[in-house]
Amino acid sequence: MSRRFLVFDGDGELVATFAGWEDAHSWAHLRSTEPASIGPVQVEDRAERRTWTVDGPQCRLTVWRRQVEYGYCAPPEPDPGPERSLSFDPPSAPPPGTVGPRPRSRPRRQVTAS
Repeated sequence: MSRRFLVFDGDGELVATFAGWEDAHSWAHLRSTEPASIGPVQVEDRAERRTWTVDGPQCRLTVWRRQVEYGYCAPPEPDPGPERSLSFDPPSAPPPGTVGPRPRSRPRRQVTAS
């Protein structure tokens, strides 16, 4: 039997797994009332795409949006091999630990409208 109900603390850490909803739900309420627990506690059912957020005596159900596929990316190109090596020119930058271009020493000329 699979353990499809996953229980997470408020910081996203997986703290328990359960095969049945009632066990996961009861345990999440107990966990959320513990003083050392980071809340809110969440119970996820990835098979039905639902999350219950448990905070003390209250819980809220969130139903996930269904995934919509808009298309696929192109497959990666094959390895070029030794006959077609690609060269990489890194961008020019000052060496590490040095300062960039010097600031302007003279003030910019201001233009006044007449």
